[in-house]
Amino acid sequence: METINDRLRQLGLLENEIKVYLYLLEQGLSSPPQIARGTKISRPNLYGLLQSLKEKSLVTEQKHGQRKTYLAADPSILVHTLESRTEAMKQVLPDLRALFASQKNKPQIKFFEGAEQVKEIFYEMLEAKSVLGVSSTKKLYDTFGWDFFKTYIPKMRERGIFLKDILTQDSINTSARVPISVLKSMYETRLLPKNIDSIPVDVLIWDDKVALISVEQPVFGTLIKNTAIAEIMKIMFDLSWKQLS
Repeated sequence: METINDRLRQLGLLENEIKVYLYLLEQGLSSPPQIARGTKISRPNLYGLLQSLKEKSLVTEQKHGQRKTYLAADPSILVHTLESRTEAMKQVLPDLRALFASQKNKPQIKFFEGAEQVKEIFYEMLEAKSVLGVSSTKKLYDTFGWDFFKTYIPKMRERGIFLKDILTQDSINTSARVPISVLKSMYETRLLPKNIDSIPVDVLIWDDKVALISVEQPVFGTLIKNTAIAEIMKIMFDLSWKQLS
């Protein structure tokens, strides 16, 4: 079970800050010598901690002549501080995302576990203009459900997405019938050699993205966003396409 100290650490307080704050909550108005004795924190370190707690609005300072005393603020200030930080983060988040998106060389990688999460890759692919695929669509349909693709493929047609597929032999007369009948001229295929009757991972390439999807248990997917990686994968796809029937 989490303690008060654990909760306060989660709010960003340091161990000695927690000691001082809890001491003042219990004892009320106290002088530095009293706080030092009660918390076993040395006086030189204590003044820095009190200053930090003042900046966080958790402690107030009072002066009586040359003598300083300190009082803990109402704990509700912690909730207000957390809400203020959350609001500040919401305001700065768009700018931070813009900086993150502007990185030219660092690939963005997302991981998806389980069939339901991996479907998010397909939903993201609906933003593409054209897609290149290397797959065993029969396994793909068996893994994610034929009903899913019977709904998904028409969405590709509605958005005008052109699909080029390199398929296993067993896919062309089974699952490939769905995109053939729905996408029509927006769908082209090439077949892998007969000795390659199954592939465990499907590859999808579009824009600056490459998706690798396991169609065997455990089902998972990886989505890589990087222009250089996507371009080399497109080159490899084109070379394979030209060699296949």
